[in-house]
Amino acid sequence: MRCLARDCARDAVARKFVEPALELIMLDEARGGFDRREALLWFGEMYATAIAGDGSVESREVVLTVGGELGGGAALLRLATLRLLNQLLPEDLKFGVRTYAGEGIYRIAAIGDDAARLKRILAVTAPSAGGGYLSPKFDGFVEAAKVEVRLDEGSIRRTKGGRVAADLTISEGGDDVKFNVYLREKAIVLQFRSTDHSRVELAARLLKLAGVSAEVKKEGDRGVWYVEATTDGLAAGRKELRDAIADIVREAAKSGWVDAGKAERWLDKLRGGLTLREGWPKYHVGLARSGALEVRYTSTNPDNIEREVQRLRAMGLVEGRHFAVKMPEGGREGYVSILRDGLMRAAWLSVYGSEGQRELAAKFVGYILERAEKEGREVHEKALEIVKRGKEVASLRLAGFEKVVDGRLVKVIGGGARSEEGRGGKTLLRIQITAEVDGVRGDYTVTYGRYGKNNAAVGRAVARASAPGGREADAERLSALIKALTGREPKVRRMKNGEILLECYEGHLEGFMRYAELYETIERWLEETSRR
Repeated sequence: MRCLARDCARDAVARKFVEPALELIMLDEARGGFDRREALLWFGEMYATAIAGDGSVESREVVLTVGGELGGGAALLRLATLRLLNQLLPEDLKFGVRTYAGEGIYRIAAIGDDAARLKRILAVTAPSAGGGYLSPKFDGFVEAAKVEVRLDEGSIRRTKGGRVAADLTISEGGDDVKFNVYLREKAIVLQFRSTDHSRVELAARLLKLAGVSAEVKKEGDRGVWYVEATTDGLAAGRKELRDAIADIVREAAKSGWVDAGKAERWLDKLRGGLTLREGWPKYHVGLARSGALEVRYTSTNPDNIEREVQRLRAMGLVEGRHFAVKMPEGGREGYVSILRDGLMRAAWLSVYGSEGQRELAAKFVGYILERAEKEGREVHEKALEIVKRGKEVASLRLAGFEKVVDGRLVKVIGGGARSEEGRGGKTLLRIQITAEVDGVRGDYTVTYGRYGKNNAAVGRAVARASAPGGREADAERLSALIKALTGREPKVRRMKNGEILLECYEGHLEGFMRYAELYETIERWLEETSRR
């Protein structure tokens, strides 16, 4: 006992026991006078927090890992807590766990159907802010949620002010919230208000499970909190929610309370939905007249545009460099437009980003490719080409690179890049490469700058008269080198004074970015010299 007391006096060990002990006490109290629903909510939040730190959430498995000193005792305490929890749960939510031990590590795992039931509990109770989970691990809970949406019978009515209103209840895992739905002049609005902040957070979580992202906001200084979703957001929800909202619109139109044309426009949105994948609104993906890929989301709702901006930033994209934004004004549509560099960057982040970025970027890229495929072969191939380019960024190394181009053997010895100030204060990018082409070694430099009204990135290199074989031979070797590295031939200009100038453009720069020695400097130069 003395040893146990000594070890538990240390913070690291104490924390391992305190949380499950509190859960156990709270759940035990729930069998008596303590509010059972409140106890389950607190347990779920605490257990999910533990998983965020030392666990994992997979499609068929939820695991909590317990290790370190006295890990066995802490694992037993966790198991006792889960056993007591199951005594408080309804039959359709009870779940079992398996425990695996090895090398001082204990894994408490819910697998298969048991994992699905545990996910349902945690989907509602996991810690969140504004309806969004605080850990990307928790997004997997949404898939298992069995949300019920119910239009309260006889609740469709007209208020004293002439508005059409109705009551709609969303529930999951024994938790439910009654929302108010209003058909306003320009939008359908679903909202929940309360002075109980935790209750509004629960409402936001239930909305998320129903496929709608909405942020908890405070109303003035009255201590009132609310969550609200409008037409486009609701049309992005699950079918059950869209169907319930559509029933309200149809009944209102039938009673003559809503203009038939407006009702039909709303119903059209609700029927088709605005998402193809959970959580993503409907992006337009197509080809412009120039043949460039267009990826754009439009909405008249500023909150929806801002939501996409925040999501793209969380993914690691930069406004102005990777995407463009125009906020809605005067009832007109605003947009978020993903630039070519943005889709490339998202593809790169899906492979090389941080843990949270990889997951978000992979879902986004997969969604855009799915949309592109539905638009036809040409659109899909264009999108695939950009995504492939993006994933290749920083995937290669200059040193040791070899390739035969147009019968010429290119061997790269090394290289690098740097930015520096040129004439007139212009920031230049110098890409320097040492290579052998057909056995002739040379040091080559391509210098990029920004030019013209469009701030285009243009790179230039000059063939050297002093090189073996003179300017023509040097130009041919340099052209072969650039083509080998980027997949594109440079444009060759022969000047009146005898000089031979080779020009490269943004497509070549994308090719250079595939090499780890060049990528970071090029990316930084593009960022510093872009016009936002």
